[in-house]
Amino acid sequence: MLEGEKMENKKKKVLVFGATGNIGFSSLEIIEKENYELVGFSFNNNYEKALEIINRFPNALVFSPSVKTKNTVNSFEELLEKTNPDIILNALVGFSGLHITLLALKNNVDLALANKESLVVAGWLIEDLKRSSSSRIYPVDSEHSSLYDSLKNNNKEIKELIITCSGGPFYKKEFNELLNINFADAVKHPNWNMGKKISIDSATMMNKCFEIIEAYYLFNTKKIKVYQHGQSIIHSMIKFTDNSYIANMSVPDMKLSIQQGLSGYESKTNLINDLSFNNLNLTFSEIDLDKWKPIHWAYDFLENQNRAIPIIMNAANEEAIVLFEENKIKFLDIFEIIEKAIIALENTEVNDLKDILNLNKNTRKYVYDFSKNKFRY
Repeated sequence: MLEGEKMENKKKKVLVFGATGNIGFSSLEIIEKENYELVGFSFNNNYEKALEIINRFPNALVFSPSVKTKNTVNSFEELLEKTNPDIILNALVGFSGLHITLLALKNNVDLALANKESLVVAGWLIEDLKRSSSSRIYPVDSEHSSLYDSLKNNNKEIKELIITCSGGPFYKKEFNELLNINFADAVKHPNWNMGKKISIDSATMMNKCFEIIEAYYLFNTKKIKVYQHGQSIIHSMIKFTDNSYIANMSVPDMKLSIQQGLSGYESKTNLINDLSFNNLNLTFSEIDLDKWKPIHWAYDFLENQNRAIPIIMNAANEEAIVLFEENKIKFLDIFEIIEKAIIALENTEVNDLKDILNLNKNTRKYVYDFSKNKFRY
């Protein structure tokens, strides 16, 4: 048998961090249908869902910081060392995912990256690490995944990258209608099936703020435009210097982006429904940057390159979402908390990982102190 044939028959070994979350759990279907091997996974405290995964994949090693179970190891590092994966899916939510991204790069393991916050808070550090790592990063966000797919064989000169957003459930509401939005309404996304945090981020446009920064680091350009596109059919477009465009479109289903990330854009398996062009109506609109400040904040970062600001935005946003879910603040207070944190801490110097960790911690303390005093909960 030829060497190439051996490799072709060898199952790809996948390690999933955050397997009980929306992206992580969805990846299991792809792993099964692509005939990959789930060699290990991590979860936090959703034991019921983890038990389901253990029953489906009895040979997979498991790590949880809060629960001991069958085939348990003691740390993320041990899980990586003992499974020796071909690719890692980083499906952790929020700042906690940074550790996994850095772990993959330092160990030269390919990375399917759903944790956009890694790039948001430490894109410059990840760029530095990538120069000495053999790891390849495959984005799992639908917009960035579709851009990656469109760009990989492109030879034309690019004028602008375009990503779209649905606008979430409140995009068409007047500003005064946002005053009494509750958490249950905010997590109801019109097009996508997503977890709680990203659903809130979509409603506030923080998700798109983060995706602009993510695109900047992934594709090394500041020429990034966002349009509201309510149908979520066109995920991204490339505008060329001759004013022609390429659009990447499909039904809104995260399985496609996960599949592309895990396969390194090599898969031929059909996992999502086809797009019907019968009565297909596609609409686009410019985003009001005064109303949706997070988009403005992202563009400001592209211009001023202040490393502190994305760290502050992310930490303040994560803390504000918790307060909103606990009914201690209102929907619009999320914006005020983030803005106040930026003003208070934006002059913090950030030069290394220790600085990132310290600013993340200090921002969360600032939000706690400010919110306790301001909102009297």
